[in-house]
Amino acid sequence: MVWQSTLILVLAAGSVSALGGPKCITSTWSDLVLASKNDGWALPILLDSSDVAAIHVAASTFADDIQRVTDIRPNLYNDSLPSGTDKAILVGTVGSSLISKTGATVDGDWEAYYSGVMSSPFDGVSEALVIAGSDKRGTIYGMYDLSEQMGVSPWYWWADVPTPSQDVVAFSRDSTCSHGEPTVKYRGVFINDEQPVLWNWAKTYYNLDEETPPFQTWMYEPIFELILRLKANYFWPAMWAAMFDVDGLDVTGGLPSQPIAGPNQLLADKYGIVMGTSHQEPMGRNTPEWSTYGDGDWNFTANSEFLTEFWTYGAERAKGLDTLFTVGMRGNGDIPLPGANIPIMENITSAQQAILRKVFETEDLNTVPQMWAMYKEVMGYFANGLTVPDDVTILLADDNWGNLMAVLPWGDNHTAGGGIYYHADYVGSPRDYKWLNTVPLAKMWEQLNVATSFNTTDIWILNVGDMKMLELPIEWFLSIAYDSPRWPINSLHTWLACWAEREFGVANKWEVADIMATYSMYVSRIKPELLNSTLWSLVNYDEAETLLSNWTSLAYRAKCVYESLPSQTQSAFFELVYSPVALNANLNRLYISVGKSNLYASQFKTSANIWAYDAMSAFSIDHNITEWFYSLENGKWKYMLAQPHINYAYWQQPMRNTLPPISFVQQSEPSFPGGVAYTRYTVENSLGAWPGDNQHNCAQGYSCPDPTLLPLDPYGAGSRWVEVASGGPMDVSFTATPNVSWISVSQDSGWIKKDGSADTKVYISVDWSALPAAPWSGAGTVNFTASDGAAMIVTVPVNKTASPPSDWSGFVEGDGYVVIEAAHYTSNASAQGYDWEEIDWYGRTLSGMEMLPVTNRNFSLGQGPLITYDFWAVDSINGSSGVVQVTIQVGPALNYFLGDFLAFGFQLDNNKPFQINPVPFASLGSTPADWNNVVAAEIRNVTVPMNMTTGITPGAHNLTLWGMTTGVVVERIWIDMGGIASRGWSYLGPPESKRISRH
Repeated sequence: MVWQSTLILVLAAGSVSALGGPKCITSTWSDLVLASKNDGWALPILLDSSDVAAIHVAASTFADDIQRVTDIRPNLYNDSLPSGTDKAILVGTVGSSLISKTGATVDGDWEAYYSGVMSSPFDGVSEALVIAGSDKRGTIYGMYDLSEQMGVSPWYWWADVPTPSQDVVAFSRDSTCSHGEPTVKYRGVFINDEQPVLWNWAKTYYNLDEETPPFQTWMYEPIFELILRLKANYFWPAMWAAMFDVDGLDVTGGLPSQPIAGPNQLLADKYGIVMGTSHQEPMGRNTPEWSTYGDGDWNFTANSEFLTEFWTYGAERAKGLDTLFTVGMRGNGDIPLPGANIPIMENITSAQQAILRKVFETEDLNTVPQMWAMYKEVMGYFANGLTVPDDVTILLADDNWGNLMAVLPWGDNHTAGGGIYYHADYVGSPRDYKWLNTVPLAKMWEQLNVATSFNTTDIWILNVGDMKMLELPIEWFLSIAYDSPRWPINSLHTWLACWAEREFGVANKWEVADIMATYSMYVSRIKPELLNSTLWSLVNYDEAETLLSNWTSLAYRAKCVYESLPSQTQSAFFELVYSPVALNANLNRLYISVGKSNLYASQFKTSANIWAYDAMSAFSIDHNITEWFYSLENGKWKYMLAQPHINYAYWQQPMRNTLPPISFVQQSEPSFPGGVAYTRYTVENSLGAWPGDNQHNCAQGYSCPDPTLLPLDPYGAGSRWVEVASGGPMDVSFTATPNVSWISVSQDSGWIKKDGSADTKVYISVDWSALPAAPWSGAGTVNFTASDGAAMIVTVPVNKTASPPSDWSGFVEGDGYVVIEAAHYTSNASAQGYDWEEIDWYGRTLSGMEMLPVTNRNFSLGQGPLITYDFWAVDSINGSSGVVQVTIQVGPALNYFLGDFLAFGFQLDNNKPFQINPVPFASLGSTPADWNNVVAAEIRNVTVPMNMTTGITPGAHNLTLWGMTTGVVVERIWIDMGGIASRGWSYLGPPESKRISRH
């Protein structure tokens, strides 16, 4: 061995080389060239024959990656290089004979790695790239990190991301790429709910007959490779439709009497994957295995002898393979175990541990990884004193909707530590969500930050359903799990840009990042499976139109990027970005059109037919986009969008997409509001229509007066609308005539076509300068007449309120309310190292504010950090008083501190602050009574009533929120002086109020 000096290679503290990290791979000849396309050569890869098979498998794939980039595949050798080889790539684990000769070491014992250029690592080799891992997966990650830097996406197979060709691939002599131990020890994904999508896709893609189980080695090979490329290590296989440990074996005569690992198990071990089974499948055996080979009841009290044999078989079959055993027991089919209680549950786990001690011939089960999932009712047992053995990791579940049920300050209290089971896919109440990526990524970061802050980092597992269509949340989840410090608060946009650059190139990376961050916010408002035709208001705040405009704009932006990309990149972009955006935009269009067809038919407007046809068109477009998806890559992804998602009747999926009921009017007949008419008038904030009777025109539903608009004021919306619409088979003209000069209309005349295509909204506004000085109130009218004789006089009430002083800044009441985005505070003061910090892209409209850092610190009321909001209540024109409601909109967190409540303080002006516990009590393992509504809307409305005469008077005010516990994320604040309540339904609520900024 030739040494100029003693050289020890050690991981540099804090350095990373995952997505978005520093780069070591270059295309520069002055660096160590690994492969040259033009010269037709590549450095050989030298391995140690004593290293496990997983390293050799990954090294072969690493060689394939070099070939993908340069068209040249390196040769692989074991133990020695061909004579005369001067330079090479050396790959192995620390402690192997090969790496020991180089003297390389790595900082960290678990999955750490180092890669760097070494001069004269041993005799005969003048220079080498050394890739050394602390163990097999560390070594594998070291190779796949460089593959990613060369341009090979982890999703090259699963999302058809193309690999850019390069003439030269080199490694910088001045750089090292390394990583210490990951944040989370066991990090992985769970395939679940695999019908109707994954099962039918695999049957079709692998061209299998009906008798062949589709989930076999041919499917798991690309899954295992993907897991490792994403720096993960742990996997739960499909639990309903396949037998992972059995499929591929010849079991025509039943299972072998002597336990034998099946092909899938052996493949996982060959790749270096830690295998587990789901939260409710103990001891390495899954649900279909019990259905096929079980005998008697799934009840340990009544059937302990057979279940002991059944579980022993599973443990023996997995012996010698990398396995993390699930212990405990739930009812068959993922339901509560009948008759269970804490002693029974503890007895079951004790028996399972006895099996493991016997099979593994050890009394020290710290060497046999185990976990017990505290899922649903099991979490309740845990809260009430269930004892979990110290050598079993406590896996704490979320609520199935991405909200952690519990965390613990572990410290040294439990040797095996804790983990989380998190969902990006779910079957259950209030609604299945299985179709597309609908994970709010900013919220995922916030909840995972809670887990890391409480050192709940021994296991993270993500339920990913069918995997396809959840690529983005999968990688975001695993990126945080692998290196949480690399992705701190508000790193989502940067991460998305890094992701976009890797997948689609640098030119559009920030635009793509913005599209997907926006998409994540839009879909966080409500799952597509929960959409319905009355969700978005058609008469308040222009909610439906604004919502649809936003989605349409986002889809257009995605389309523009798609069309700008080279053809070889378009499939990947369509799969990962364009299709989910376009499908969601179209689905919102469908439901809004259904809603309009039904509402407009109830108003006897001919345009109901236009919107009914538009709903039918959107229904077809949903199918067309799906078929476009299926046409990609020669039909590679047939059935990956087969999940029914339109017109749910209850929580369970429909068996087929069906168009929700739509309405048509008889276009060839007129309306009869007393006489024959061809014109209909509708107004903002009303479901009614004039002239004639309608159940919504007034309380009694007949002989109703003409409508009165919502009052206008200087700081409100600025205008109100009246729609003039076709009500029969004749074109008509109309006029709109104000009775006072200070009322303006957007148009004073127009034509309405008989087919409803030219229905017109007339906007009514006020010239405030023409009115007397404030405070002043009054009313005018606008007279609508049509050539068919149909007429309506709409009353326009007006309140001219005084402006705030010239030196005042803040939000001003308009339309009877003040609405403030939580991030738009007046001041923000820290306390003892704690601050209210903004989480970008969190929630339904803009962002969220949370007290950070996350700890179990509980401030006394009025002692924590605070944020204040200045607002102005207008002069009370009529001297009225009443109830003011302040609503604090918070993210749908749970009381995840065991035995404690989330809390914050509320204070108006200089009044005494009071404590608010936003989340109602629920025993651990259950959720509050209102939980279905909260998670469906992805918001909790915390409403505080106050008396106006003593609480909010005309003039300047400030509202203060005091931090007490972490975990409360505030999104918006509503201060309702009657304007919100009087308007009726809207899903998202009012737009933010006008803000005056003066300096």
